[in-house]
Amino acid sequence: MQYVAKSLLDLSWYNDVEDIENGVFMISCGVLGFFKKSQIKQFFSSLADNFSGGELVFDVASTLGNLISNWGLRLSGMKKATTKWTLKDANKLTNWDNRIKAIDQSPYFKNSPRDPASGIQIERWMDFFDKSKMFNILHVRV
Repeated sequence: MQYVAKSLLDLSWYNDVEDIENGVFMISCGVLGFFKKSQIKQFFSSLADNFSGGELVFDVASTLGNLISNWGLRLSGMKKATTKWTLKDANKLTNWDNRIKAIDQSPYFKNSPRDPASGIQIERWMDFFDKSKMFNILHVRV
């Protein structure tokens, strides 16, 4: 496993990834939504250029989920932090670049255990978010 501490838009990090002979698997959690759609499009195309066959798992919000995320950010005091990019259907990514293939899309909390200690209200919110598909985990190949 290798970690690179650079902005995903600083494409120089591609040169820091050392061993790609057996493929590249990347995880991005809580990051992509903070960028503009145009930046994300460029990011995915550059991934395909540099890590052909690589896979990426990431989270994304729908438009409604984005509104809820930004509301939560403001409530927590992070008034300048806003999420921008939204996506409800992973297959839309293939319209950006035909090298992007959606492998899987699942509701964000689908595999999260429901802990009674969290309370019934938290469980209801998790179920609501999953049924409405406001927040999802996507797995793509570039």
